[in-house]
Amino acid sequence: MFNIFMNHCFTRKSQLTSLIKISRVNLQIRYKSANPKMVLNSGEAFLYHENGAETFDFMFRFEYPTLNVNRQFNFSRNISERVDAFLNRINCNVTKIIIRKRKKYSEEVDEVIKKNICLYKNDIKVNGDTLCETILEDVNNLKLVIFDTTFVIKKNMPIVNVITLPSSLLCGFPLYPNKFESLYTNKKLSIFKWYKNDINDPKKIWLHIGDGYLYTPNASDIGYRLKLNCTPQNERESGPSIEVESKKVVEAGPGNCPFDTRHMFTKFKLTGKSFRVTSYNILANVYASTSYSKENLFPYCPEYALEIDYRKQLILKELIGFNSDIICLQEVDNKIYDNDLMPTLSLLQYKSMFNTKNESSEGLAIFFNEERFEQLSFDCTVIGHNTEMPKFALIWSKIQNEKVKKRFLQRNTTAQVIALRSRERPLDVLVIANTHLYFHPDADHIRLLQAYYILLYIENLIEKIKQEHPQSNVSILLCGDFNSVPECGIYQLMTENYIPENYKDWSSNLEETVKGVSLTYNVRFASACGTPIYTNYTPEFSGCLDYIFYEKNKLEVEQVIPMPNDEELALYVGLPSIVLPSDHISLCADLKWIT
Repeated sequence: MFNIFMNHCFTRKSQLTSLIKISRVNLQIRYKSANPKMVLNSGEAFLYHENGAETFDFMFRFEYPTLNVNRQFNFSRNISERVDAFLNRINCNVTKIIIRKRKKYSEEVDEVIKKNICLYKNDIKVNGDTLCETILEDVNNLKLVIFDTTFVIKKNMPIVNVITLPSSLLCGFPLYPNKFESLYTNKKLSIFKWYKNDINDPKKIWLHIGDGYLYTPNASDIGYRLKLNCTPQNERESGPSIEVESKKVVEAGPGNCPFDTRHMFTKFKLTGKSFRVTSYNILANVYASTSYSKENLFPYCPEYALEIDYRKQLILKELIGFNSDIICLQEVDNKIYDNDLMPTLSLLQYKSMFNTKNESSEGLAIFFNEERFEQLSFDCTVIGHNTEMPKFALIWSKIQNEKVKKRFLQRNTTAQVIALRSRERPLDVLVIANTHLYFHPDADHIRLLQAYYILLYIENLIEKIKQEHPQSNVSILLCGDFNSVPECGIYQLMTENYIPENYKDWSSNLEETVKGVSLTYNVRFASACGTPIYTNYTPEFSGCLDYIFYEKNKLEVEQVIPMPNDEELALYVGLPSIVLPSDHISLCADLKWIT
């Protein structure tokens, strides 16, 4: 069964999709594509120019109540343009709007358009031959007068240039902008307001329902469209507000999820000697979204529940509800990290590190609670890129089978290692490794070497930490998806510290049999969550592949957050499902320092 599952994994992993990074274009185009609405105040004009750019963006709202004119104008102009040409363009666009009112307000319109449009610096009219590049250098006391309306020009104020809401809005699940890109903005200081509108209300009244970057719709929001208003701010200034409306209404959620029950054990954050750790393979969208996955791997899962806009809501609710101090994630899409995990969890005081597996679009992420831990160091390695590493070089020299060496070196398996110092117990340091080992069914020998490599890599980093912080008590955690059941060698290496030359894993591929190699390691680990029956659950394979290994003579387990039971897992045939967003089950445990 394990081999059947791993063969499916091989197909799944090979169907990668490329992610194209969107380059920055001018603000006017981006707003149109994202369909938000900028809300500018009357009398303010905003100018945006980055050093070295050949163009600048300029926007303002022109109001003329007696003519019933209220219009926002956005311009993108070249810095080499003369001021006269710039003002003529403004004049042309504004006058075009004014003239449309001539039928109703003919005399007043004629009177208005006779007036000038001018630029003033320190109340002195700017010469029309001046290049725009010159006035961009210093906009202090720079004013634009359009007819008889004066605009104070502000440069590079906080601004949101991309904001969208997700296509799936679920009652009871955290909602936030699925894209939020800004300039000169501190998101933590910015103001977010949520509104709802009954789609059947002819008056289209928007009711204020919540504040903050995160909003969790409740039962009274079902059937309503939502709107988010953001006023971007930084430490000094506020920029123009922007509004974006949801394309769909809030829908009922899937009901009680297995992690809701698990959250009953994690209602409160830990303090002092105790800390909570979560490890979770969240199923990368790059794999779940393929036709092969939908038709062959997960045909029992409704297609909407495989969509990342649906799954990410469940993932975030699950992670937030654990109140963990350390979160190790595998199969993290780079877009999901950039647009969802990092922005959202950072507001909850998590700092994070993310690394893809070489050119892959998915990888590993570590999050930690900045209120409880201080980062001392961080490193990431592609396993096998340094076979000359002390101790590993000795093992490497004993391997005579060149096919083994070639296969090991060709892998892009990655490990992250971070060192964190407790803010409450400054002498206590945690060294945490996060990894996702090679998946192929005939590669137990490769995974065994990979695990040994990581242990030695950690050992080298700990030596450096002890040199820099000699008084510290350093403890190790090794988390991840090891693609290895407890009956295989990795679990024995971690818990028994010894793999003999004749161990079965060395011959998991007969053509790549490893002879004359034994492994020893002097740190004894234990699995914080033991060996659950399932950490991966599909019709083709169900078993334990994921672990949180901890150094057992320095740490002890206080609580293991109960796993979903067989009935909960079997209810929807397999994972993922409408109530669990990955084919893996998250591990969560409370540990504490022994001394």
